[in-house]
Amino acid sequence: MNHWITVYEFPIDKDLSELAQFIRRYRLPLRISEESNRQVLSAADPRLPGLLQPVLERWLAGEIRLGDIRVEAVEEPAAVPTDELVDGARGGEKNSGDETASKEVPETRVREAEVSHSASVSPLPDWPWRKTPLCLVLIALCFIGWLLPEPLVRDLLIVPDRSGVFDITNSTLARHWAQGEYWRLWTPAIVHFSLPHALFNAMGVWILGRSLEARAGTVVFALLILVSAAASNLSQYFWSPETRFGGMSGVVYALVGTVFVLQRWQRDWRDVPSGLVAVAVGWLLFCASGLFTYIFGIGIANAAHIGGFLCGILLAFAYCLAGGAKKFSDDPATT
Repeated sequence: MNHWITVYEFPIDKDLSELAQFIRRYRLPLRISEESNRQVLSAADPRLPGLLQPVLERWLAGEIRLGDIRVEAVEEPAAVPTDELVDGARGGEKNSGDETASKEVPETRVREAEVSHSASVSPLPDWPWRKTPLCLVLIALCFIGWLLPEPLVRDLLIVPDRSGVFDITNSTLARHWAQGEYWRLWTPAIVHFSLPHALFNAMGVWILGRSLEARAGTVVFALLILVSAAASNLSQYFWSPETRFGGMSGVVYALVGTVFVLQRWQRDWRDVPSGLVAVAVGWLLFCASGLFTYIFGIGIANAAHIGGFLCGILLAFAYCLAGGAKKFSDDPATT
């Protein structure tokens, strides 16, 4: 008779499908069950708890993926029903009792578990593409917007208002809306005037956006993008209506504002390097001071950056108040 030893306890709503796949891949003598409103990982081998606990803590902290772990094993025959190995794992498939009652699987004697060095090369989580479809679309749009021909660019931007005396009722934006060209509220974010501009914004979406979309979900992330794009474009237009502007920088700064709030609301969230927000805010202040334009002679849409940043802060604050911050925690006690 097997004596199961508790290895780790998880919240009832924690998705353990990755852990269940890890157990099946190496046919480990482990099982996941539901006990007292918790998901309990138990081991039949008394050596496994001490070996797995530090690995699971790093996995929960987002530092590694279980798929990057290599296990060296020696197999010995032992009767361990396969339905016990993953029973109760959320996201995992359960085997039917009549299929497993007469089956025996080899017990895996674990000698050593090594975390692949590639798992710690990058500080950013390696999210699967299916979890970040909108980020991939936004990155593609950055480069598409740089390659667009001028006639199409004119149809996407808000036409500058050079009347001299700005009046919102007779402005170019009002005329766009009167003609049903509502898309101009968002499409300036697509247009990029140089390759470095497209590259920097694409990199910002890659670094900041992927974890936000993967954890919050594509629908919530899409709402953030749509609201912040409109807010940043309107901020820039009302601040400087006579200037032609474009780019996704305002959206990227909304992502910065969102990360800024989440990192303070959920202290254990480590998907984004902690110093990155400080660098982004420092760059925002440097550009807003006028020094960048003075030195390089390049105009910066500072109002779009500030408007996007503030929009991201407000939306993230509302999201956290609504309980969304729990999706950004890997701590079993708080998830």
